[in-house]
Amino acid sequence: MPRSRNQTARRQQLLEAAVRVINDRGAANIHMKDVAQAASMATGSVYYYYDNVDELLRHVHALAFDRYYTARVAAISALDDPHAKMVTMVEMGLPRPADEPLSLALYQVGVAKARDPHHADMITQLCGQQRRLYQELLDDGAATGHFHPVMPTSRIAHNIIALEDGYGLGLCTGEQDYDYELAKGLILDAVSHWTQCPELLNHPYFAGPISTPASSA
Repeated sequence: MPRSRNQTARRQQLLEAAVRVINDRGAANIHMKDVAQAASMATGSVYYYYDNVDELLRHVHALAFDRYYTARVAAISALDDPHAKMVTMVEMGLPRPADEPLSLALYQVGVAKARDPHHADMITQLCGQQRRLYQELLDDGAATGHFHPVMPTSRIAHNIIALEDGYGLGLCTGEQDYDYELAKGLILDAVSHWTQCPELLNHPYFAGPISTPASSA
């Protein structure tokens, strides 16, 4: 068991190093020796855990999937109120400072590997799963009378993800016109309009942002 824990820690160490290298050099210019150096490991040791750069990049995708999908599923599953679920979804859909390196690396991998079918499919899957979560939440809220969508919920879900991606990229690249709190408020303004639900802007969850596992470190 200690050996297994050590291997898990080493893999995490290498993935964090890969994220740093991607953000320093760009996803198209990452090499195993650079990741090894960033992780303070021998290059040969890196190959013990990952066969090549492409496998490392796939695991960076997996980290992002856990952060922006799996963690959100867990968070909203613990809530009953549709308003609290929506605010939580939006809060967790934007990168906080601790998330910015991973998010920026994911943006870079997405661009560098846009013509790679496997990587493109992973991005499509992440976006699609997030949209599905939003659409299910919107449909449930509409069925219980909490939301009154002004357009098909599938279109609202697409729009929310687009806003998250746009504002998220700005946050990761140092956009000075807005910060995390303003971006969250702007998205919730839009969702409130699209669902005819002003209660979203007055909900306690909106007034006091929740802490997420990824941002509490």
